[in-house]
Amino acid sequence: MQIPLFILIILLILLFLLIPAFRLRSRLIEKETFVVIDGSSFWSSRWGKVKIDGVESPQKGEPEYGEAKRFLSDMLKLRPITITPIRKNRRAGIVARVIVRGEDLAEKIKKIKSP
Repeated sequence: MQIPLFILIILLILLFLLIPAFRLRSRLIEKETFVVIDGSSFWSSRWGKVKIDGVESPQKGEPEYGEAKRFLSDMLKLRPITITPIRKNRRAGIVARVIVRGEDLAEKIKKIKSP
């Protein structure tokens, strides 16, 4: 049984059109960007403003603000990162559980803060 040539050509064209679409989708998912606001919150290109659940950090002008912000920035450069929203924040964002390389980011921050 032979497949007619025009059907084969149409199938090949469809295949070549679909492959780039799958690649583009995976690149968009991988390229989530983050901008650190302070040591416990950041802006995500996917979620908007994100506050890490259970973590408080120094605010601008307080001691250790720069260190806390740098630590969070360094952690968000690592991949994979999973953000699981818990609830909406009253300041137009979400409170979320953030997992970096399989570890809860809130727990890592708490370990550093406690002597």
